Amino acid sequence: MRWILFLPMVALCTTACAGGTLRAADTLATAGRRDPAQLLQDADTDHDGKITRAELSQARDRMFSRLDRNGDGYLTQDDFQRQLLSRRAGAGSNGGDRFASMKAVMDKDGDGRVGRDEFVNGPARLFDRADTNHDGTVDATELAALRAAPHAGP
Repeated sequence: MRWILFLPMVALCTTACAGGTLRAADTLATAGRRDPAQLLQDADTDHDGKITRAELSQARDRMFSRLDRNGDGYLTQDDFQRQLLSRRAGAGSNGGDRFASMKAVMDKDGDGRVGRDEFVNGPARLFDRADTNHDGTVDATELAALRAAPHAGP
């Protein structure tokens, strides 16, 4: 169950990037075999059909706690390797590659690891792409439009 949640949330968090890194994030979303719009929908904790930035941040905070395997307050390559060792990795899975993609986007202080604040409050490109009216909320119409949009692959 954790592995199923692990890949999609990393994809949600790493969609915060632009250009090539965005394509890497889209690859992560595909690897998780989840609809990127579903990742946003899952963040709707009050189930009102709208996803706010606050709900997205709360979802990221919960995921950070699950990903930080050693509880030191930072995500490192070791946390991702532990995740892979605790679950049987699929073909082509590489925790180092996933961490490198995430670190490129979220490690704002350049210390080689991603702190809780960097993870929770990092850029949210998928949310921004879905929020077409720029009101800070993704509603059902915007979620449907995101689902209907062509996949932005490499």
